Amino acid sequence: MSASSTLSSSRAGPSWGDGFGWRVAVSLTSVFGLTSFLLIYFAFWVSAFSTLQTAALVAVAILAFIAMNGAAWASWEVRNART
Repeated sequence: MSASSTLSSSRAGPSWGDGFGWRVAVSLTSVFGLTSFLLIYFAFWVSAFSTLQTAALVAVAILAFIAMNGAAWASWEVRNART
């Protein structure tokens, strides 16, 4: 028995390999996407909008970020919830 199989067989909890990779990819892509959007927005377009419009746009971007990650991770959490 190799050390890696011993380590993985002794680990309690959910299986990390089951659909985990694409969820991590969605999370990382959304973090970089939100950061890029905010940097470009504040660098080039912020002067074209009022303060209230800017606050609303940033709030919508953050809510979209939360919704995207929540949708990606909700099914994994339901499947691997401990009861």
